[in-house]
Amino acid sequence: MNIFCKTVSKSEIRQRRGFTGADWWFDENGDLQVRIEALGNSAREKCLALHEICEALAFHAKHGTDVSAVDEFDSKFEAEYPENHGLEAGDADGCSYAAEHTTATCAERALWAHLFLLDPSIGSWAAYDKELGAK
Repeated sequence: MNIFCKTVSKSEIRQRRGFTGADWWFDENGDLQVRIEALGNSAREKCLALHEICEALAFHAKHGTDVSAVDEFDSKFEAEYPENHGLEAGDADGCSYAAEHTTATCAERALWAHLFLLDPSIGSWAAYDKELGAK
């Protein structure tokens, strides 16, 4: 499996399936495709990319390449919570990939902590989380 991760504009994220912030799927070759929305801060983008990659790989280990259940849940979640209200789909009640999302969040937070020690200008976790919640 190859992993292709690309930072794109908000409109490019929405064009694919209408999602906000980030998206991942397995293409026809079984390769992982990840798209994250540009955050204007390279360190924060790395954290978001790591989250998406970890979530997808954990999902793949358990469920394979069919992500239709994830897409269905995310679409329903985004329709019910268009303004997000600080809740991520992976944290919502009934999320079928909650364990994978939690694993990814742990990796994301660990990378953020390391990058913050190297460069505090990336801001606090709370500021980063707030920015993601606004996507």
